[in-house]
Amino acid sequence: MPGPSPSAHQVLVYSGPGVSPLSLSHTLLTLSLLLLPHYTVQPITPEVLGSQPWEPSCALLVIPGGRDLPYVEELTQKRKVTKRIKDYVAEGGRYLGICAGAYFGAGEVRFDVGGPMEVVGERELAFFPGPSVGPTYVGFKYASEAGSRAITLFLEPSSSSSSQHRVLDHIYYNGGGYFVLPSPLPSTVQVLARYAESDASSSSSSSGEDKPVAAVLTKNGKGRAILCSVHPEYPLSDPPAMDAMARLIHPPEKEQVERSDKERIAWVEELLELLGLQPPGKDKKSVGGNPSVVGAEGEEDPALLLHPTHPSPIFLLSHPNLLDIASAAVSKADLKGKMTDVDGWDVLRDGNDELHIGSLERTASGTHFSEDSLTQWLAKARRTQPVLDPPPLEKLSLDSQSEPAPQPPQPPDFHSIPKTVLTPSPTIAYSPRWTPLFNLTTYWSEIDLARKKNGRRSGVLRKTEEGERWSLGDCLLYAETVTSTQTMLDRNPLLLTHLPTPLVFLASFQLSGRGRGSNIWLSPPGCLQFSILLELPASLSSKMVFIQYIMALAVCEAVDDDGRLGVRIKWPNDIYAEVEGVGGTEVGSGKKGKAKLGGILVNTNFVGGKWRIVVGCGINVLNALPTTSLSQLHGLLAAKTSSSSPSKPLPAAPTMEGTFAKIMTAFDSKWEQFIEEKGFKGFMDEYHGRWLHSGQEVTLTTTEPHTRLRILSITPDHGLLRCIPIGERAKSTSSGLTQLYGRNVDSGEDDRTVSSSNRGGAARTTEFVDLQPDGNSFDLMSGMIKRKV
Repeated sequence: MPGPSPSAHQVLVYSGPGVSPLSLSHTLLTLSLLLLPHYTVQPITPEVLGSQPWEPSCALLVIPGGRDLPYVEELTQKRKVTKRIKDYVAEGGRYLGICAGAYFGAGEVRFDVGGPMEVVGERELAFFPGPSVGPTYVGFKYASEAGSRAITLFLEPSSSSSSQHRVLDHIYYNGGGYFVLPSPLPSTVQVLARYAESDASSSSSSSGEDKPVAAVLTKNGKGRAILCSVHPEYPLSDPPAMDAMARLIHPPEKEQVERSDKERIAWVEELLELLGLQPPGKDKKSVGGNPSVVGAEGEEDPALLLHPTHPSPIFLLSHPNLLDIASAAVSKADLKGKMTDVDGWDVLRDGNDELHIGSLERTASGTHFSEDSLTQWLAKARRTQPVLDPPPLEKLSLDSQSEPAPQPPQPPDFHSIPKTVLTPSPTIAYSPRWTPLFNLTTYWSEIDLARKKNGRRSGVLRKTEEGERWSLGDCLLYAETVTSTQTMLDRNPLLLTHLPTPLVFLASFQLSGRGRGSNIWLSPPGCLQFSILLELPASLSSKMVFIQYIMALAVCEAVDDDGRLGVRIKWPNDIYAEVEGVGGTEVGSGKKGKAKLGGILVNTNFVGGKWRIVVGCGINVLNALPTTSLSQLHGLLAAKTSSSSPSKPLPAAPTMEGTFAKIMTAFDSKWEQFIEEKGFKGFMDEYHGRWLHSGQEVTLTTTEPHTRLRILSITPDHGLLRCIPIGERAKSTSSGLTQLYGRNVDSGEDDRTVSSSNRGGAARTTEFVDLQPDGNSFDLMSGMIKRKV
């Protein structure tokens, strides 16, 4: 099995039999706090671990606290997953085992030897080449807090940036073991922490040290593992850690608990760094290295700007030459009638979100409104955490088998928080100080320039059959941080029905970004993400599948017009880089790697007798590693051309504002062509010139036995992926199209095999296999097409 790809970004937390629901929940919450938005953090079931190719996208696999024996039964005996985990780490993967997950990762378990809970045996993972012996402290009982403690750890200097030993107080412990170090200690094992207090059960440690070992880092092949016998994922201000501290002879004061909790979080962050991850909290640089992103007024906290914690106010803005269209977008009678007045704000309670809509003056709250007052109001909004009502923790149990099943704490439901939408002021013009992560003044200049290059006027209304129309990008919603631009348009039927089109919703960060299927779209600093609201004529309803292809073409044209950056299309809806220096390849090797740059998501809704289309797109523009971005591609091209005599000057370095303006202009032009020509045929050559797949051999896993196919094209009338079985050759036709596009049938919704023959009735036929994009998932790296789940 493969290891992680260079762009691996998923942190997967095992959630199957044996896991403590409380440990699982706190592991997810703590890792999300530290790793979003650079990584996704999500649970994974044993079924997925056993049946899906999770390794390439997995940056870290976590086995949380619970019970070791069910892990063995489920992952080693039943599903044979343990070997895959071991191979994954050997090929460069990372593993974090907490308490029971640490026992499971050791070479041997010796638990309660001679006692009623005895568990003794070797373990297949064996990241640590020796036994984990436990419990470290007496009194442990399953499904009980009787043996839990608030303990102190001694941190080894090598586990931190400090050269001194440190003490970590009040960490939650319940049943974890200690590691018996081999002698001599292998160079592949590093002690990270020791228990400060010894107990009779751990006094027999043969490590040669005076304190038993609580956490170790091991190097296994190309990868690393950390095994931690205590529970650093548990917040100290909540039960059961809070209750364990209350049982101390001298319970700590509130200030001590707060200090210990900060040190706990800092240590978990250090552990993640030791594993090779890059927590965003450690990156204090501004996006693209530009310090102006923070603003010069002193009100802003760079950490909050670049690592937001909750949704921010949303601006509704329009081109400076078309100022009235923004306010008019939410003031039409049919939408206004759905609102209620609450303290001067127009409140719209929609299907997914509650919106509080008002002009910029509403933020003054009785004081004089000015550019400065709004700047200060926005800074306060970034600092002020929303009030949430988390579920009580007192009744939660560590027992995964308890009845009824405990309800673990959940991540904040940001969709339940009212959102503020600010409409333009009639007296004060927009100021870039209000949007420090995206300069709208720069954007308007860039879109004027992009349209001029395309021979189009900018900032004007154009007459159409339906009346006057502005161009895409002239009217937009912008927020620094949202839940998801796609969700806020697609799942709020009142907005979806009544907002004018074309309209685009842009955000610098998304807290719940959506990808295809159940995928999560990451939103690290430097990622451009937006959703476009469009109206599709009913006559083109059968051509909806092509909308994702049009957006992919628009992105390629906008960001890489001459193709030198290597921006390509992966069927059906991803944007990739294909160039030396990405995807694990080296510059100058002659081998091009592939790495994802972005993705596209299209949602269709028939409301009010009209088709409303929401086209979502995320593209990495200025991102830092581990993601691949346009900025990195530009750097690779610059390095390549500097070593030779370039035939043409380098393209301009990408910016957020310029990239967005070019995409809006390119998509608007292609959308008009699509509507006018009533289909995609006019784009076919351009699409095939940009995609990755001509002649690619793949395996179709939805058949038994699996079928080897060669990709030919997409079909021009329904956008299916056209393949032929290996060994077949496409017959030419006299239809006027190239042989790749010639066919007899392209209709219906299901994958199918289509017979194609010459017009004269050739004796030999070619069996085409046509695959629909919404039913299949294309694993480009392994060359496999499988049923989408």
